[in-house]
Amino acid sequence: MDNKSLRNQLGQSMIVLGLVIAVLIIFTVGLFSFEVNRLEVARQQLRSACEAAALAAAATLASQDSMDSTAAHTDSINTALTSFHSNSVAGYTLAPAILVSTNNDNPSADMSSLYIEFLDPHNNNQPVNLGDPAGKIVRITAAFGLRPAFGQYLGLPNVVLRATASGGVPDLDVILCFDISGSIDDQTPVTFVKRRWNTTTNKIQYQVTSGVSGAPAGSLAQGKIFDILGPVPTGTRVNAIPPQYLTNSNTSDIDYKLHFSEKTGSSGSAKGLRGSSNAGSPPGNRPPGTAGVGNNQTYTDLVVNIDGKNVFAGITSGAYNFPDIGTVVEAARGNLDSSTLFTNSKANVSLPSNVQPLAGYQAKYYELAAKNIHPLYDAQQAAIEFFTIMNTNTDGHFGFITFDDNAGTSANDSYNDYKVDSTYNAGGSANFPEPNISLNNATGVTNFTTICSAIPTTVATRGTNIGEAVYFAVQQLNTKNRPGSKKAIVLFTDGQPTAGGPLNSDPWTNARKAAQEAKKYGVPIYTIGLAQNPEIIPGEVEILNDTNSNPNTGGMAAIAGNGGKFFLVTNQSDLRKTFENIARHLVQLVR
Repeated sequence: MDNKSLRNQLGQSMIVLGLVIAVLIIFTVGLFSFEVNRLEVARQQLRSACEAAALAAAATLASQDSMDSTAAHTDSINTALTSFHSNSVAGYTLAPAILVSTNNDNPSADMSSLYIEFLDPHNNNQPVNLGDPAGKIVRITAAFGLRPAFGQYLGLPNVVLRATASGGVPDLDVILCFDISGSIDDQTPVTFVKRRWNTTTNKIQYQVTSGVSGAPAGSLAQGKIFDILGPVPTGTRVNAIPPQYLTNSNTSDIDYKLHFSEKTGSSGSAKGLRGSSNAGSPPGNRPPGTAGVGNNQTYTDLVVNIDGKNVFAGITSGAYNFPDIGTVVEAARGNLDSSTLFTNSKANVSLPSNVQPLAGYQAKYYELAAKNIHPLYDAQQAAIEFFTIMNTNTDGHFGFITFDDNAGTSANDSYNDYKVDSTYNAGGSANFPEPNISLNNATGVTNFTTICSAIPTTVATRGTNIGEAVYFAVQQLNTKNRPGSKKAIVLFTDGQPTAGGPLNSDPWTNARKAAQEAKKYGVPIYTIGLAQNPEIIPGEVEILNDTNSNPNTGGMAAIAGNGGKFFLVTNQSDLRKTFENIARHLVQLVR
């Protein structure tokens, strides 16, 4: 073979070798590029799955009506895991993904994991423990072990991909306007008692007062306040606990039906039944005797049936025994709190032998009475639950405005009045809470604890100024809201407007003008009308409805617009469900 042929063969070999090398290089580069692209696609798929899980977790956290923050967080985690499981990365399902306790987990090839934590947005997004109500942001770190498709040929190791996503609960600023007018305790079981000295037995006589005029013959004044007094549809201002307003200027309530008086007989008195020996109130210490004064409809004490029954049957609570209505009367007066009071009041010779003085008797009476003040107690419990749900499931800041003839103006606002009645100075007076806990836009100042502590202190008193409470709420939401937050007013009332101002002296016009103010600032009003009797329903529907938006004749929810709703409640036991329903509506608002 000549040199020329040899050179040709060598050249051909070099070309073939070059082509082979080129093909190998191109193939290798192609495989590497494929792996890089596959890795980026997988990373994006993992990121999308992580973001979907975070959003689903946040939505679950915001849409619950749970009061248990641990349960809310747990449900949120489960939702995130379910969402993540429904996705895939690089053709591998994420269904086997597990929860891990570190954000640096390194799953094996084709496996995945989730690390979920809750952050406090008001503390620089610092992680908090599971169940901490401050945890309003869900942060998820997802990891996936990606096996290179051609790693065995290229010598590429498995790669752990990571993605992080957060889902936050939106801001909500909401104010509850809460009715504490006199009628809010009209469903309380009570007994009207005539307490007087019996000169024959030398004991105190605790006589249940006869029923009101027009009641069935032989009926007694025991049962629910509303049923006993039969007031006008808007209810009675007579209250079961102070301020009691026992002699009411509204004659349609009580004056011509039952007669409160300390004078159940002659001006004479038995030792120990009058003056300083009586520690508490109401009065009623005179013996019988003078005709025309101690008539059947006269009473000296109005007490709550602390066993919750229309006819008191007795109750024992801890060390405190209340076997009969006489014991309830003396406990309410304070005559069972010490041996001296017990003896000087003559309760020691009048009550059953198993009733003995014990410090705290009067406080125990009021503790038990508070739980039977209906529907106020039911509304208080529903309101606390409402705020708890909102605090658990949203990033909420809250306000609380109580109203009677006027709305409260400050957190410590109160109304001074006689405990028993203006005609009985010996009963004394007291300051009764009328709180307005203002919305606060400072970071982390939710007012939740302050409001939940204030709600149980409220008592029934005076009339109903709906307009002023709503007007105050609108002003707060306009000046003290957080930028970008969703705003709402919840209005709870058991009646209709009976007091006007500051927008108009007419109570109904005043309320409608307040609703117009809410509309001006884009604030929805969610109205709850509790109807304690059928006669009140037409008026409540007229002033609270969400269907007639006419500013002169419409309902407050409709006039304010912006998605507000009206809820009519005809049974006090449904108040809790109604407040929960509004909580769900508000969550949808922030979502």
